[in-house]
Order: sequence, then structure tokens, then C-alpha cells
Amino acid sequence: MRCSSCELLLDHYLEGSLRPRKALEIATHVAECDPCAALLEELRVIDGLLLTARAPAAMTPDFTKSVVSAAAAAPLRPARRVPFLAVLIGYLVIAWAVAAVTLARGGGVGTVAALVVSEQQSIAAAGAALRALAPAAPLAAAAVTAVLLLDIFLVLALIYGYRRLRPAAVPRDVRGVR
Repeated sequence: MRCSSCELLLDHYLEGSLRPRKALEIATHVAECDPCAALLEELRVIDGLLLTARAPAAMTPDFTKSVVSAAAAAPLRPARRVPFLAVLIGYLVIAWAVAAVTLARGGGVGTVAALVVSEQQSIAAAGAALRALAPAAPLAAAAVTAVLLLDIFLVLALIYGYRRLRPAAVPRDVRGVR
């Protein structure tokens, strides 16, 4: 028997609610395994303490009302929000730091120069392709612009809807009774 299986059943073993065969498996495992035997002893001590504990004092009739009113009067902890600008600046700082370290370690200017030459050749090829497609360029530019404007509109609508609907979506017990 594995310790993880035994640990889950030790409480039932102490209560005597296991089948005899399973109880025998646990007794055998506990006899061979010191950590499980220590856990069993700890559970026996806890059970003994629970048996000798005093009964709680009688609750007043308005106990529930006092607990609920104390919970409602407690100040709500505001959610910690990180400003978007701070995240953006942090991202940029990290990205530039990674770029600087990469350039410093990876050969530096020679690697960048080779990349620039490669990109210039790619740009020249792209320019030739664009000249071949020149008659369709205004229509393609209009379509791309329309798609980008639609994307911007959808993002703004999503942000507006999120800010308007989010307070209504928070469960009443989280907002608190006011």
C-alpha cells in the first residue's frame, strides 16, 4: 500500500469504519512505515483532545444577525489593479534590456548589419511585388483600413461593455450589503 492511499484512510481506520480486510492492510502498512505511524499517532492525539474539549457556551438568539451585520460593516478590500501604462512601460524596458543583452553577447554590430542587408533585399523584393500589384493597391488599402477600423471599434466596444457589465456580474455577497 502506498503512503498517499494510507493517509487518506487513517481517519476512517481510527473510527473503525473500514472493512476488516482494508483495516488489516492499513495496520500492516502503519507497522512498517514510520511517517504513517507518526501521522496515525497525531490523529489519535487530536481525537483525544476533541473528546476532552468543553462544549461551547450557549449562543445568543441574535448570533446570526450580529455576525451578518459585523460582516456587512467591515470595509471591503479593494482589488489591487496594476495601471496599464505601468505594464506597458515595464514591457518596453524588459524588451529593450533583452535586446541590448542579446546584441552584447551575440556578435553585436556584425549580426545586426547582416540582418539589415537581408531585410533591405526583402524590402526591395516586396517593392517590386507592390509595383506589379499597383492597379489593385487603392482597393486593398481601403479594405485593410476598413478592417483595422472595425477592429479598433470592436476593442473599444469590448472595453466599454466590460466596464459597464462587470459590476453587475459580481455576486451580491462579494459586493457586500449596502
